[in-house]
Amino acid sequence: MQTNLNKSQAPEVNITKTGYRALFILMKLIEKPLSRDEILECLSADPIAKKDFSKDTITNTINALRLAGCIISRPTLRTGNKYILKSHPFGAILTTQQAEALQNLRENIVSTGDWELLIYLNNLYAKIARLTPDNETKNLLLNKHPLRNIDYKLINKLLFCAKTNHKLNITYLSPQNGEENFDFAPEYLTFENEKLYVWGHNKKHNEFSFLRVDRIIKINSATFITNEDKAKEFPKEVVCVQYKLKGYSAQTYAKNEHEKILQEYKNDEYSLLISANVTNKFNFFQRILSFGPDCLIISPDTIKQEFVDTLKRIKRRYDAGE
Repeated sequence: MQTNLNKSQAPEVNITKTGYRALFILMKLIEKPLSRDEILECLSADPIAKKDFSKDTITNTINALRLAGCIISRPTLRTGNKYILKSHPFGAILTTQQAEALQNLRENIVSTGDWELLIYLNNLYAKIARLTPDNETKNLLLNKHPLRNIDYKLINKLLFCAKTNHKLNITYLSPQNGEENFDFAPEYLTFENEKLYVWGHNKKHNEFSFLRVDRIIKINSATFITNEDKAKEFPKEVVCVQYKLKGYSAQTYAKNEHEKILQEYKNDEYSLLISANVTNKFNFFQRILSFGPDCLIISPDTIKQEFVDTLKRIKRRYDAGE
């Protein structure tokens, strides 16, 4: 059944057009300087503000904003005949304690390794920073996070290519070799130790490994590749490893990409049985070492022996004073 709204129920009836236009123009000037014609164009595209306005309306509204405390420069040839909003009294004034609380929240997100939530939070803080007149608070909100030197467009490009089976030719700043170009087929991203990494097949070194995203200078090309061609061009050895965790490590366990909990044993010393599809043994061994004595590798025997051999080599180097 259709319900007809009468005039008193129409949502625009309760809107003060003069006030709405003032807020609308203020919002547009906060975004960027605008000429009178550009303001008129914006107003004409708005379903509420497009009615009953003229060039004189623009002048009157600008003057009303000035009376409300906004400092708006007059259009001149030097400014391209644009109105420039220099300041306004409607900013969000954050106390030092409030700003520190926001930063503490972000640091807690960093510690969880949830880089997607961190980006969402950074975008929110950037909007808050636009409203606050305090430069110290702006700097805290905009720059005090580990992703500040990474272009989010690059992250989106890597995610898109990973999902759509593209191989990339990239320019990378290697700490060992300096600037170098190579083909790379991305698969997924992780966030560890306050660094964002992209994992994939590195053709130059013929291995499945990770790259620091902030060291990727540019993506030179992106080419679609079939699964069959990818398997030939970027061969990957996957080893299924099972390990157990106990104690604090089991209580605080957060699964990595390609890991899953197989079983929980509430009454056993080792309460978690975990399966991991390992493509990079070096990174996997680092993870196992981070658990300390709380971890026990169950299978396969080849990985257990390789891990023991790695520990013996480390001990020999320490004993030799290397």
